[in-house]
Amino acid sequence: MSQAVKVGRFMLIGQIGAGKTTLFNCLFDKDEVARKTQVMEFEGDSGIDTPGEYFSHPRMYHALITMAADVERLVYVHPADVFDCRLPYGLLDVYAGKTIDAIVSKMDVPGADLTRVAQLLREAGVSGQIFPVSSSDPVSIERIRRHLLRLEQGVTEEP
Repeated sequence: MSQAVKVGRFMLIGQIGAGKTTLFNCLFDKDEVARKTQVMEFEGDSGIDTPGEYFSHPRMYHALITMAADVERLVYVHPADVFDCRLPYGLLDVYAGKTIDAIVSKMDVPGADLTRVAQLLREAGVSGQIFPVSSSDPVSIERIRRHLLRLEQGVTEEP
């Protein structure tokens, strides 16, 4: 019996409280309450959830940089109601050649401004697709799931 080879994995990165673990649980149909992520968490060969501290503290960048070498796609998670980008200057340059998508989480919270956050992300160097999402909106979760899992299965992106 042959097993399909997955051509890539994705890694969620972002600040503490951005919604990475909630999103990760939704993407993989885990019926768990999000808790503080202490270490990188893996879902088979599919995805990696990272602690916000790895992103927020320069002394921990090495963990992200090392693991990013083994993933094809980085997914930066940024809340829809945060209007300053905490993406460390030059951090995305380390990932030259990798696709960097963004997920704007918490799109349904008061004060969310998807247009403003999308512009902020582009200015910070996010070059891939930007997906707005809410953990309570199954349509937005499914759109991201199809995008990420389709890429893993070797299907090319639509133009």
